[in-house]
Amino acid sequence: MIKSLRSGQVGPDYVEIIDLPKNPVGVRPIARLKVHDRLVYDTLVFAIADLIDHQVGDAVYSARWSSGGKEFWTPVNSWVNMQKKGVEIINSAQFQLARTDVVSFYEHIDVSTLSVDLQTLNANPRVLELLDKYLQMFQSSSHAWGIPQGPDSSGILANMYLLPVDEFVYRSKVKYLRYSDDMMIFDTDWTALRSILLEINSILRSRRLSMSAAKTDIFDNSESVTQLEDLEKDAINYGLKIGEVGSDDRLYKLFTQAISGSQKDRDVKFALYRMGEWLSDDRAIPWVMRNLVESHHLASNLLDYLECFPNRRIAIGRVLASTLAVVAGKNYDHLEQCVLRSAARQEIRSRKIRDHSWQILQNKNKSNLPREFAARYLGRFSSPADGQLLRRQYEDEANPSVRRALLVAMYEARSVSSGMLERLAGSESELAWVCRYLIKNPKIPLPR
Repeated sequence: MIKSLRSGQVGPDYVEIIDLPKNPVGVRPIARLKVHDRLVYDTLVFAIADLIDHQVGDAVYSARWSSGGKEFWTPVNSWVNMQKKGVEIINSAQFQLARTDVVSFYEHIDVSTLSVDLQTLNANPRVLELLDKYLQMFQSSSHAWGIPQGPDSSGILANMYLLPVDEFVYRSKVKYLRYSDDMMIFDTDWTALRSILLEINSILRSRRLSMSAAKTDIFDNSESVTQLEDLEKDAINYGLKIGEVGSDDRLYKLFTQAISGSQKDRDVKFALYRMGEWLSDDRAIPWVMRNLVESHHLASNLLDYLECFPNRRIAIGRVLASTLAVVAGKNYDHLEQCVLRSAARQEIRSRKIRDHSWQILQNKNKSNLPREFAARYLGRFSSPADGQLLRRQYEDEANPSVRRALLVAMYEARSVSSGMLERLAGSESELAWVCRYLIKNPKIPLPR
């Protein structure tokens, strides 16, 4: 990494874009950078992070440093704190709330405009030169635009890009809160809020961004409170913490209301986490089992809930196998990845899941992540024959990410020799670091 920075050879030559579902039909493109490329990117951004953060006002809650300047504020806590601040503002007077955000924000950040913005900082010119080169390479090496979506460091650059909006609202002398591109403006005058939104729209357009018409609105005082505060969930949370009688039934009622009619995903996630991790309440299991495919964008939340019931593992295993059968060949890569990860974590040994894993692994038209988790499942629950077939698959595999997963799978299946690991560990291969790790005979965890 240091050699790359010194030589100026920065920027990814390949970027995997993962389409992460955000609802049943829409996706969010997440950039999955190689470890080396991610480290270079973070290094360049963190080198100027303090300079950017000093330009960002107190109204902004996203991608902020801790007081020591060594780490980010916790994102969830930052979001909650912003919501609380919004409620405090609303309750301080008869404020109305204007709310808006940007369409595909990270994708539409113009790198050339951002580069000009960064030149205004008193930053090391070499860092700015390399960062600009990196971002230009990022755009040319993938079908993604803008800046990488996913790394925390991108949030710092995003804050820099929206400084003109922050400055305009500050000069308008109104209350203002922002988390990334989610903006909230408070005033008692509806007309004043409308004028501010129109000017924000104009500023965004000048920076190649578009305001989301669907998410732009002005709410009166009573509606503003409901936008920022959910009294029922607060009451349930408090009741659960103090052991109030009936809190579990109130939580289950919230869940049933959330899945009735137009599904409320946030309430579903809120309820399932507490029903599973806190209460071991199994009343949602039938719905979760029936809706894994339809609510595939919530796959991680649904499967985390099911994992709270190890006594139902046999039935869960059958559902996971049937889910893989239903979605086979139908472009549900994220769901397949989550199912295979969950099956491996729960140590569900299933011939049907093994068969589906082989089909996924051998389909080189699929994205990398489901193939990688198929390899991990096969490595953990393989037969002696599977171990040898994994070796053959490894030898025929060109993709470095899948090769890494296959190498780990061979290690877990006890079908890789120490000699092979030692040879690779001493080579210039991209897998050298993995092999140096495997030589230590670790027990390899599965990510949550």
